[in-house]
Amino acid sequence: MDNTLMQLKHSADSWSTSEVRSLVHKHMWTIRGFSQLECRYLETSAKIKDISKDVGRLQASPSSQPSSSGGLPELPDITFRIRLHPQGNKESNKDFTFFQCFNNQSSSNTSSAFKAKFKFAVYNSRSEETPTTVYSGTQQLHGYFEYIRREVLISHVQPSDDLHLVLNITVTFDTLTKASQNVRSLPPELPKPIEVTKDLENLFRSGKHADFTLVVEGRELKAHRAILSARSPVFAAMLEPHTAEAQTSRVILKDIDYDVVQSLLYYIYTGSCPSMGPHALEILAAAERYALPGLKNFAESIVGDEKWIGS
Repeated sequence: MDNTLMQLKHSADSWSTSEVRSLVHKHMWTIRGFSQLECRYLETSAKIKDISKDVGRLQASPSSQPSSSGGLPELPDITFRIRLHPQGNKESNKDFTFFQCFNNQSSSNTSSAFKAKFKFAVYNSRSEETPTTVYSGTQQLHGYFEYIRREVLISHVQPSDDLHLVLNITVTFDTLTKASQNVRSLPPELPKPIEVTKDLENLFRSGKHADFTLVVEGRELKAHRAILSARSPVFAAMLEPHTAEAQTSRVILKDIDYDVVQSLLYYIYTGSCPSMGPHALEILAAAERYALPGLKNFAESIVGDEKWIGS
């Protein structure tokens, strides 16, 4: 299987493989002094012994599903009878030599457990093959037949007068189909947004690895430059390398309440602002000052509700 087929199989969710269970048996029969034969026919047999071993490599595994019932036929051996009719099988075809093969099994159940195909090859002592013709007439004959004109065959096997007949037998049983499922490992579950928010909240509250300080009303709030820059374009501009704030790693915020800045930072880290208390207007102004539209919209809704309640 080439790389493309391997990739197709790997990308498939499931696949099936069907294989015809069969075997090929070759039998060679040598007839010496062929031209001197005067009998009606000569006969021999080809026996395929212990057929279960011959096709053992195709035995179904417990998970396999044969397409036909019964699986491998329980046969100790199969015997095929081979006949050579030197001068045909009746007066009208005595100028021809016939080659015949048929199954020796008498049980219909045994015969139906397999199918067989045959092909004769005729050689002389110089290993030269001569063509034969498969019988395809309307006359009902027992078994498989091929034939050749007798005078052509006698000429072919001279001067040794030895005929070497090779019979190729292909025995076919049922078709074996195996189905497989592609079990792909599921990717690990991604953290839920609420878990990420919780982690960032813990980072804000702990101040671990903080690299920037906001001084408000003489009190310090620790923060992280990367998070401030990612969430607010105002902080991003403030923390450009050339600014004093970036070089000193601190900024003093005036005209703003400490609790408001704390709520502002909490929103920057978590995306939420659970309680604005009495500082809704101040938080609204701070959200606009530091370009935080989400917080601004939330604060506006709170302020609007308070105005509605107050009226």
